[in-house]
Amino acid sequence: MSSSPAGDSGRAGPKSDALRDREPSSKRCLDGPAEASALARAERRIRELEAENQALRAEAERLHHLLDSVALYAIVTLDLEGRVTGWNEGAHAILGYEHGEILGRSGEVFFPAEDRAEGAFVKELCRAMNEGHAPNERWHLRRDGSRFWASGLTMPLLREDGEPEGFVSIMRDNTAGRAEEERRALMLAEMVHRMKNVLATVQAIAGQTLRRSDVPPEVQDALEERLMALAAAHDLLTRGGGEGAALAEVVRRALTSFSGTGRVRAGGAPVWVAADAVEMLNLAFHELATNAAKYGALSVPDGHVEVSWSLRRFGKSKRLVEISWRERGGPPVVPPAHQGFGTRLLERGLAQKVDGTVKLSFLQEGLECQICLPVLAGGS
Repeated sequence: MSSSPAGDSGRAGPKSDALRDREPSSKRCLDGPAEASALARAERRIRELEAENQALRAEAERLHHLLDSVALYAIVTLDLEGRVTGWNEGAHAILGYEHGEILGRSGEVFFPAEDRAEGAFVKELCRAMNEGHAPNERWHLRRDGSRFWASGLTMPLLREDGEPEGFVSIMRDNTAGRAEEERRALMLAEMVHRMKNVLATVQAIAGQTLRRSDVPPEVQDALEERLMALAAAHDLLTRGGGEGAALAEVVRRALTSFSGTGRVRAGGAPVWVAADAVEMLNLAFHELATNAAKYGALSVPDGHVEVSWSLRRFGKSKRLVEISWRERGGPPVVPPAHQGFGTRLLERGLAQKVDGTVKLSFLQEGLECQICLPVLAGGS
């Protein structure tokens, strides 16, 4: 006999309770206070993550706004293969490309054909990676093909672990500054050319005048040599842009006639001297070398000259260069009975024109000359 539906229903109750008793405890623990606590923790964590994401978005927007505010500078990021990965509004304004059309393209697109042929872009990236930065002072191309003079740097982008992940190039349009430099260089070249012509004319006039007079030949030679020394000083200034020259180069040029003989030793700290000092020092070294060749250490085979210099600070801001000329191995020194042109040039010319001091010591074992000159800030 079959069981009635009512009977079956009656037996289902106890079985259902038994099944519920066998349910895993982990499921049952979600009921009540435990479940509410877990949900609260999850919601709190979600709010924390949302706040962190919002802060990150705000920081990203701030940095993006900051980069775009630097409108006078192009800031371009590149991957390790030199492809553009991003840039600011300054780059758009200077280079002319839209953000979407430049992403993924090689940064070499900014280089003119002659630089691309020489591999200038790759060389710049290699130098930046090897040295930490690479100067970017060259002509670049805009999207419309026009050129501008870029001034800036390319540097590697590093991850937190110090490994490189790309490059950043920062540059500005310095076309106007470049044009001004070229204009000044042209004016300086014209001035130097005229100065050389003036000195050549003076030499010619002096030579003709002296040859037609009763002036001794040695006086004529001395004047011509001094004019040549002055011309050499102006030539040296030309190489320094008219703003001065390295002291080592001034000494080297003044003693060219004795270079390679091993009889003249010169050296000291890197020092840049002003234009006025270059002229006076070149003439001073010429006079000292001429005197040494005629009467001093360079007039005999075993004689030699040592020229040295060093920097020292005087007070908080003033710096001085001390130059020492020291002759040894020459004939015994006899103090002169009167001051000649060279002595007057050393003791008066340097003091009056460049605020220097000179001390001549006529020691029996050799002439010594101590010259002290001020050095401008940033000049060494």
